[in-house]
Amino acid sequence: MPYLKQKTPTSRILDIVKRLYTFEKLQSTSLAIDYDVSSRTIHRDMLKISETILLHNHLGTWSLDTSGFVASENTFHKALLLSFAQNVEIEVECLEKSNASKENIAFAIEYKHLPKVLGGKVIKAIQDEKQCAFTYIKDDETSQRCIDPIKIYTENGRWYVIARDYKDDKVKSFNLSKIKNFKQESQNTTLTHVMQEKAENMKSIWSSTGEEEILVKLYIQPEVVPYIKDIRLHKTQVIYDVHHDGGLEVHCSITHKLELLPQIKYWLPRIYVLEPKWLHDELMHDLDNYRDESDRFDI
Repeated sequence: MPYLKQKTPTSRILDIVKRLYTFEKLQSTSLAIDYDVSSRTIHRDMLKISETILLHNHLGTWSLDTSGFVASENTFHKALLLSFAQNVEIEVECLEKSNASKENIAFAIEYKHLPKVLGGKVIKAIQDEKQCAFTYIKDDETSQRCIDPIKIYTENGRWYVIARDYKDDKVKSFNLSKIKNFKQESQNTTLTHVMQEKAENMKSIWSSTGEEEILVKLYIQPEVVPYIKDIRLHKTQVIYDVHHDGGLEVHCSITHKLELLPQIKYWLPRIYVLEPKWLHDELMHDLDNYRDESDRFDI
């Protein structure tokens, strides 16, 4: 499988970590070719990774040092590590066997954005299966919420609690940075199996568990195909067809436009929305607005 040059060192490092956790043995010279960087750059990457993950290096071939794999007793750190693993799609089975220490957690970029005291309280409430109450501040609006917490989740450097919201009895995500006056209540949670299943199946914090899935069909131009195969636009992405020109037809299933729209905009003009038409029209409307706004500025 080709691993083309990543746009940032962070993306490259995370990709290497994922390969390590599949127990791949990685040669420095091969990695330099895979990512189109120098051997010196790869050596720096591996030293950076080895600061937090135990690695074995034999004549330039790197692998996980499995002698350091022990069961973790720290539930808080383990919960955070598994959340990060889900986000970057590292094999959770491997991480469950590893030393889920604070140092390992700190390797995840998202960890530095975690309100750690609040995160600990949320995980304790999940373990105790207790309801929680808090003040939620969003878009200058303040509301009082009561929830049944299900799991802690990270996406794009932000941390969320996925929970059943008693306000409308739906499974939602709440940004931890917007939660104030968090308190664990004495009442037990009353989660149903369906609610827990919905939380586990959420593919993004924009997912709407009560909405019907929308099939999005995209055409990917040949020059960006290797990146889209490697990085993926959405966790549900599947390759439906390979065109004669080397381009791809890719399908994704979403419940909210913001699960996918920002990623599509990032890759413009090398991605085209085939279906649904309303998503294509909305994308074009946004571009027209951007052009009109840009014309107002003399840059």
